Amino acid sequence: MSEFKVVGKAIPRHDAWAKVRGELKYADDFSLPGMLYAKVCRSKYPAAKLVSVDISKAKSLKGVKAVLTARDVPRNETVTKFGQSTDVKGGFEGLYRVLAEEGKKIRFVGEPIALVAAETEEIAERACDLIEIKYELLPGVFDPEEAMKPNAYLVGEKDSNIVNEFGCLTGDIKKGFAESEVIVEDRFEIPFIDHAYLEPEAGISWLDDYGTINIRVCSQVIEHFRDVAEVLNLPHNKVRYIGTMIGGGFGGKEDITVESFIALLTLKTKKPVRLVYTREESLMAHCKKHAFIEKYKIGAKKNGKIVALEAHYIGNAGAYTYLTPWVGLYATVSAAGPYKIPNIKIKTKMVLTNNIFASALRGFGANQANIGYESIIDELARKLNMDPLEIRRINCMHTGDALSTTEQVIKTYVALPEATEKAWVGLGEPTVSKEKNIKIGRGIAIGQMSYGRMTFLRDSSRCYVKLETDGSLIV
Repeated sequence: MSEFKVVGKAIPRHDAWAKVRGELKYADDFSLPGMLYAKVCRSKYPAAKLVSVDISKAKSLKGVKAVLTARDVPRNETVTKFGQSTDVKGGFEGLYRVLAEEGKKIRFVGEPIALVAAETEEIAERACDLIEIKYELLPGVFDPEEAMKPNAYLVGEKDSNIVNEFGCLTGDIKKGFAESEVIVEDRFEIPFIDHAYLEPEAGISWLDDYGTINIRVCSQVIEHFRDVAEVLNLPHNKVRYIGTMIGGGFGGKEDITVESFIALLTLKTKKPVRLVYTREESLMAHCKKHAFIEKYKIGAKKNGKIVALEAHYIGNAGAYTYLTPWVGLYATVSAAGPYKIPNIKIKTKMVLTNNIFASALRGFGANQANIGYESIIDELARKLNMDPLEIRRINCMHTGDALSTTEQVIKTYVALPEATEKAWVGLGEPTVSKEKNIKIGRGIAIGQMSYGRMTFLRDSSRCYVKLETDGSLIV
């Protein structure tokens, strides 16, 4: 076999020296002459009716150049569309509001209510303190199981807290469990998880000579310039995104963060505006990985062959929809893992609560599923007194098998049997700790990614190559 030119080779990190020397510029390293400093005034309560917002004292503070509320936002309701939504007859749409509106509900602690632009950061903070907000406190609901009950408090404006539901049924689930010689059931709860990136959200915006709003921001999705243009009620070509080096994203910067805020303030003041979240504000303001409640039931023969699997998922979407529908979809199709199981029943419900909103975080639904099916398989192995590697070897998919949840045939080479064996051998012999009160555990698990062609959403990659007149190529 000829040696690969790319696979298995080290890729040079051209930005490595700039990073270790502290020379690389991130979003909060940029500034412009005459720029203003922005701050966001946020809700102190998770569930309330926003009765009134009085900004008169804040506007009169010396050094304050603008104070905006929902009344000042041309289009206050924003639509987040996934990159391939055109493949889904218009796609799921995750709605959220730019700023909370008077007379409507506050949905989570930290929900933005007003924006301030001032000559210094300290003045902007002081102005936020001067904004007088009246709330009518409401009970809220924080447990997704409670949120699904008929008389539950409604988080949003609709008549149900259920965002959407997904299901999968293959084979005959009743027959599968009837034929099972061993059945194991359990419930797993996965909490909200933060991305914990080093760089807080930051950006700077300005108007150029052509009246275009320019936004330099740490974002994973520069295509959001269209969404910001919609918020501003401007043509798409009047908003320009410039992506900076990102100090960690992992999905947390896939949604709009500071962009709409600074663009609105620049449009109002005609001046450059800079906004950098504090660490506390970042934790309060950006999305989390969806919390899940997972109820599993698995049936197998005494030889370890799995014949039936049933899973019921409840996903906690938090206060707004964002990318929840896709997370629920991918969790559903991943719920049985990379195992060949003839009888499957999966039900998923994604539910609004008054917690911080959830959206993308590495894995996009698959990680929550991985925890559930690998945990229940380990429990099944213990009940059968079987090696955890052996039960996976018996049930894992091979080349030419179909995914248990979607029945799509895997045409590429599947190396699970060899990979799991090598991983187990690579662990070596169990290590015994020298400390009496410390035990060293070891185990094996198989994770299934949520990308590729597992659903009707088609992941794809494209490359554009341009030949310049000097013979060079731009890729």
